[in-house]
Amino acid sequence: MIDPKQTYQQRLEARTRELDTIRARYDLIAWSRLGTLLASAAISLASWRWSLGLRGAAAAAVAFVAFLVLVFVHARLARTRAQVEAAISWHRRALDRLAGKWTAFAERGDRFVDDNHPYALDLDVYGPNSLFQYLNDTRTPFGERTLAAWLGDGSKRDDVAARQEAALELSQLPDLREELFVAGCREADHLSDPDPLLAWCEQGPRLKPSAGLKLLCWLSPALLISVLVATSYAPLPGWTPLIIFVANLLLLQSLRKRLQPAIEATTKRSSELDRYGSILAVIERHSFQSTALRLIASRLRASGAPASVEIRRLARLVAWLEARQNGAFRTIVGPSLLWDFHWVDAIEKWQRRVGTNARGWLEVLGTFEALASIATFAFEHPAYAVPEIDESELVFEAQGLGHPLLDEEKRVLNDVTLPGAGAAMLVTGSNMSGKSTLLRSIGVAAVLAMAGAPVCARKMRIGTCVVRTSMRVSDSLRDGISRFYAELLKLKGVVETARGDQPVLFLLDEILHGTNSRERHIGARSIIRALIARDATGAVSTHDLALAELEQSMAGKVRNVHFEEQVVDGKMTFDYLLRDGVVRSGNALRWMRIVGLEVDED
Repeated sequence: MIDPKQTYQQRLEARTRELDTIRARYDLIAWSRLGTLLASAAISLASWRWSLGLRGAAAAAVAFVAFLVLVFVHARLARTRAQVEAAISWHRRALDRLAGKWTAFAERGDRFVDDNHPYALDLDVYGPNSLFQYLNDTRTPFGERTLAAWLGDGSKRDDVAARQEAALELSQLPDLREELFVAGCREADHLSDPDPLLAWCEQGPRLKPSAGLKLLCWLSPALLISVLVATSYAPLPGWTPLIIFVANLLLLQSLRKRLQPAIEATTKRSSELDRYGSILAVIERHSFQSTALRLIASRLRASGAPASVEIRRLARLVAWLEARQNGAFRTIVGPSLLWDFHWVDAIEKWQRRVGTNARGWLEVLGTFEALASIATFAFEHPAYAVPEIDESELVFEAQGLGHPLLDEEKRVLNDVTLPGAGAAMLVTGSNMSGKSTLLRSIGVAAVLAMAGAPVCARKMRIGTCVVRTSMRVSDSLRDGISRFYAELLKLKGVVETARGDQPVLFLLDEILHGTNSRERHIGARSIIRALIARDATGAVSTHDLALAELEQSMAGKVRNVHFEEQVVDGKMTFDYLLRDGVVRSGNALRWMRIVGLEVDED
């Protein structure tokens, strides 16, 4: 079995040595550039001072050409250095993840947090210290959206199987995953919202110039340049070029409404478009075996030219248009050459030809990035199981189940089997004994399985299902909702989902806190019975030991399991191991004494 930590460390050391070599060459070329420039200047000065003639001019020219060559080489070396630095950051990031330092990663998925999501808040799917933050290795909004969608919504068995196959293939291609990350890195790492650009791509062109307008827009700048040149040789009136310049300004103003949509949609996007093109090029350079990856590759070539070529072509056109952002250029040169017209016309030609393909290309890019994130997760956890997805029955069976976000040395594994459709597992136990962690382990495993990822277990089988939870509930001052009422709404959502056509896996953690013990017992029992009657399956944690009688009154429908604490020499400890049956002791009073609260048992 491959040791991911050792693999990353070896690759990091190799990349670090490569960077040291590149930096040494970079510094050498920098000094060489300076030397050739100074040599060219010195030779030119000497040639002028001592009248060296043609030989001096030739020597100065050779030195200057050498300077230009070194400038080109230096720029290429700078790009290579940036790529190696990005590769080093990828390996360091991976080692940090393995060392448990992933909670400092910036990409937490905060924008996907939704208070009304049926399980994301309870299972820490998005936000700080979340599953998304741990898994996410994407560099674009499309990759983030795709990964977030997979974690936020279960998929059909065929989709899950295709992702599992693709992730397995990518997990064995560390060079490709490194290339993908490097291609997505830039100095300005923030990417703007792509939706306005894609919306423009899918619209019809607005400029649509006639042949006569095109001819005019070529002739007018040519006439202005000709007049400016002619004024050097002939006594033309000084206002002649001014008239042509003003005419150009008026022409641009008349076209402004037709030019503006393309300008607003594309300006300041050349860098991010180039980044998308670079990522697509990485994908296009490789051939794949799995069905999902081969489909991705075929979609990127469906329109003729590869998607990377077309996206980079748009990036170049937009870069030319962006010259207008310079104030002096926009004020003088742009109107003189009718710059906006010519480059918007070129950009709209691209739009007419392949604009409707852009969204599909970038969504495919996002799918590949999300698969690469899952593949990295699989590579870094070779002992994790690839779950078997069973469409024939609602089942959850896991051997050695744990929570992937807990440090490995703190993680306790348990064998967990939910009773199946129309049945539930009732979990009792003292405070802090592991009930909530067990429920979250089950939920996270189900979410990962439905996303196509490995799970933190030795072996697992799960039926296709949707996850519904009621674990963390808070009041809402803004909406005027109490905690108890908010919990009732959440539980109603769980029950109503179970009334639908989709199989439901429910996880309920100590529900109905905000009422008296009698009503809490009746309410919890009613909800459990309602879910079982609708063929859902799941787990319910509780301190209400009276609920344990459901194992007898609903024989075969409810199974009791528990956690317990151990007291050794007056100290309370937990082994977090799941046991059959009902817990026989509590620890609330003991905890009160531990924290210094007086307890009166009379």
